[in-house]
Amino acid sequence: MDTYSTLKDEILRINQDVLKLFSTAKSIPGMADYSFGEWEKTCEYLPGQMAENTIRVAIVGTIKSGKSTFLNSIFNGEYVKRGAGVITSIVTRVRNAERLRAKLFFKSWQEINSEIEQALVLFPSANWLPKDGRFDIRQKKEREKLQRALGELGPEQLITRSTRNLNNVLLTSYLKGYETVNSFLTPDNGIQLYEDDRFFDHKTFVGDESLAVYLKDVLLEINSDHVQSNIEIADCQGSDSSNPLHLTMIQDYLLLTHLIIYVVSSRTGLREADIRFLSMIKKMGIMDNIVFVINCDFSEHDGIDDLQTLVDRIREEISMLKPNPDVYCFSALYNLFSSLKDNLSDKDRLRYEYWQTDRDLTELSNSESAKFESVFYERLARKRYSLLLRNHIERLGVILSGVGDWIGINHDVLANDADSAREILKKIETHQRRLSQIQLSIKKTLSGAVPEIRKELQREVHRFLDAQSGPVAKDLRNFIRAYMPDSDGYQTNVADMDFSRSLYLLFQDFKQALDSHVTEVINPEVLRFVQDGEKRIEAYFAALIIPFESMIEEAYDEFIGVLGRNSSIPDGKKGPGNPGPKMDAIIQTSGVSPPPLVAALHYSAKVRTEAIMRLGFYRALGNIKTLFKKSSDHKGEEALKALKDAARRIKRETEKAVVFNLKDYRENLKFRFFFKLVEATSDGFAQAVLDRFQAFFSDLSATIERIGTSQNDKTKAVHILNEMDRASQALQVKVDQVRREIEEAS
Repeated sequence: MDTYSTLKDEILRINQDVLKLFSTAKSIPGMADYSFGEWEKTCEYLPGQMAENTIRVAIVGTIKSGKSTFLNSIFNGEYVKRGAGVITSIVTRVRNAERLRAKLFFKSWQEINSEIEQALVLFPSANWLPKDGRFDIRQKKEREKLQRALGELGPEQLITRSTRNLNNVLLTSYLKGYETVNSFLTPDNGIQLYEDDRFFDHKTFVGDESLAVYLKDVLLEINSDHVQSNIEIADCQGSDSSNPLHLTMIQDYLLLTHLIIYVVSSRTGLREADIRFLSMIKKMGIMDNIVFVINCDFSEHDGIDDLQTLVDRIREEISMLKPNPDVYCFSALYNLFSSLKDNLSDKDRLRYEYWQTDRDLTELSNSESAKFESVFYERLARKRYSLLLRNHIERLGVILSGVGDWIGINHDVLANDADSAREILKKIETHQRRLSQIQLSIKKTLSGAVPEIRKELQREVHRFLDAQSGPVAKDLRNFIRAYMPDSDGYQTNVADMDFSRSLYLLFQDFKQALDSHVTEVINPEVLRFVQDGEKRIEAYFAALIIPFESMIEEAYDEFIGVLGRNSSIPDGKKGPGNPGPKMDAIIQTSGVSPPPLVAALHYSAKVRTEAIMRLGFYRALGNIKTLFKKSSDHKGEEALKALKDAARRIKRETEKAVVFNLKDYRENLKFRFFFKLVEATSDGFAQAVLDRFQAFFSDLSATIERIGTSQNDKTKAVHILNEMDRASQALQVKVDQVRREIEEAS
């Protein structure tokens, strides 16, 4: 068992023993109904929280860089489909589990129809659509009409800029895959499971674009000794996907990750798409959490000198964005074949045996792979210890310290006669009132600060995302207005069909350019803004607690002094120190997350109708001019004028859509994330204070009542408290030991 699992199990055992202390306390005569409040809740919820908390690793890079092969090599098996179609937008998440299981998450009917409707905006041969542009793929007649419309397209309309038209591929894929998936899709989101022997059936969906187009997420659970528990490794879509919204989905996942592995193919080196993507990661402020892997293709290199020259060049290029990068060069496919050498196909076995004849390359690959694994697992270990263990052991330490005080208070009261006990109780009640005032003051300060920080965040969010004057809106507006379509590229023919095609291509080029700008320029700034907001909230509440620290320590010492006990602790710490929760822990436990960035702009199809009407107007006007001038305008001039008018209208409609989307995202960011995070942070800091004081607010009336009862009850109560004290001290020793081991490991 690995160190992390050992420490995790020890924390769970300590937690269980603390719960036993509470049960033991309730066996004291008269204490059956006593509640330890938040302490009990914390201990009861802890196992579930430890099971749910996850360290996330993202594998990113351009298409065909070897990301899927790399992920398979980590798990030592062909679990992930290699070379999936570029039309898909899947982030395939992989976790360690007890059995093989693939969980496929499908889009809802509403999401599918919405995508199709947007793909049909200004689509040639789409006159059969209703005026509102609505489409429902579940209706057989509508599917047949769409199939006929696609069949009417010529080769020049199926190919855009030397590649298959993205929207046509999308529409064709939806139609082709419908019969296969319609039985298990739901109005919301359908989930399909493939377990054990059927696990590998999931590759059919991921590898076939007519089925993969229906997917939005894939989770694979694999029983592997090579990846530890609570770790999720995700194979992300290629960063140079033809659909910018796919990159947005990667950005959403990167916001949750704790480590990024960037894969570069040795066949291509660092390309322009890599530079753009790495620049985006830098803008997001997460470049510190990245490791680079140059995936070596042995067949592409004459020898080790050739490969080393490439590695040096890539390292130098990366250094322009991240100084002193961690770069490792090895063959993921060679590693995968090495783990599967007894089960390789004849073709793969021949490749593997041939590679082994080149000792220089294979030895370099093995050496670099070992170095990478050492760094990779060491970084994961640090993250796991700091995020998944430290917070829980610190909380248990605070609770145990409080339980010790509770035991001491009750023991001291029971150790006296009735009159002395009542005198002590009076003193305790006096100090309880003072502690109550301090606690109330802290709660008032924290709760009173919530509206203030909310106002500040609201001002910042409105300033940043204001639809008129905010920097995001200004940037988008400037891009939209400055965008100039390549009119010459559409001047091929003035026939009605060709004009519709030109209008469609103009719209698609504009939409692609805008989506790319949003993904590469706007989204990183939004993500950085979100991270800055998180840091601001944490610092705000931490600063509010600082003035109370000395007051809390002083009140603690006075309270202990009332009982005639020594407050000093052997390790030099005074009182149950607890500076408050960390933002990572608050986000993990509260479950709040910023709204997803994916929000496609919606366009109106009425632009096409207006453009065709404007074309008719210009042609009529041109005919009149011809009658008077006895000459003809330049061929296609009317169509170009109509296209320019349509471009202006499209840009105006897009500005309106941008305003709507910004307002919608702004409100979601405020109410669904920042405001909820503020409340969770306030509650977290207030709870930290409550954990420290809870022992001193226990109702001692039941204890006082027992003073007048039988000596047997009193003797039994003292005996139980002594046993609890010994158990509590032993647990505190274990907590300190686990705390030291976590510090050493991380």
